[in-house]
Amino acid sequence: MGEVRVEILTEISRQRLAREIFDLVWPLEEGTQITPNLLQAMVHSGAYLAGAFIGDECVGAAFAFPSKGNDDHLHLHSHMAGVLDAYRDRNIGYALKIHQRDWAIAHGYELITWTFDPLVSRNANLNLTKLGVEIPYYYRDFYGQMPDVLNAGDASDRAMAHWHLNSARTKNALAGATNVKSDAPLLLAEVNGAPVAQEIASQGREVRVALPRNITELRSQNLELARNWRQHVRAALESRMASGWKITGFTQDHCYVLEEKDAHS
Repeated sequence: MGEVRVEILTEISRQRLAREIFDLVWPLEEGTQITPNLLQAMVHSGAYLAGAFIGDECVGAAFAFPSKGNDDHLHLHSHMAGVLDAYRDRNIGYALKIHQRDWAIAHGYELITWTFDPLVSRNANLNLTKLGVEIPYYYRDFYGQMPDVLNAGDASDRAMAHWHLNSARTKNALAGATNVKSDAPLLLAEVNGAPVAQEIASQGREVRVALPRNITELRSQNLELARNWRQHVRAALESRMASGWKITGFTQDHCYVLEEKDAHS
């Protein structure tokens, strides 16, 4: 594979390359994920749009726009980032995120946020282990029913990632941090491919929540089991995160590590 190159896409003809990536990653029965006029308006108004290239071929893209949080502080919200199936697991998503971080810092941002499906182990590992994000919020059915093929038939629960661009946590991850190790009790276990809720006797300040190995593949093979995983992961995460627990790590055996707020204070 040739070297990956990430470029900002400002011209309308180049923006089309990103739209094609989004439509291939999240295919609709008809229409497009984002219309050309809207994308051009947002890029012209300060949004971020980049493509990842190998040679002349665009194989991934990322789109983000300025946003304000509850603290009224301006940050960058990354709405879409995708890589073509044939180029997955080659660190292209990571390259896009590093480029996005560099662009954000150059434009005065200290924080990037984004949502992701908390059932997707690959994304959880990228976000927590390789990038060093914190995940403070869980939202039930955040987007409502989604029409694209990847998400159709399932609730759109999402976790919200907070990437503090200059934090020690981020810098340690970018320097090559590895998966966390934890022997915390399992709030949710994986047994023969199925989710099994566990009773936890102790009131510790750290727990683990298991994920399926490949939820995208599971949806295509056994939608009922995939929905069962959704309900169990929601039950394990939603109430704890609403009370202040945060997802702070991901283990090599596909488990979230949750810590109670102020656990290290």
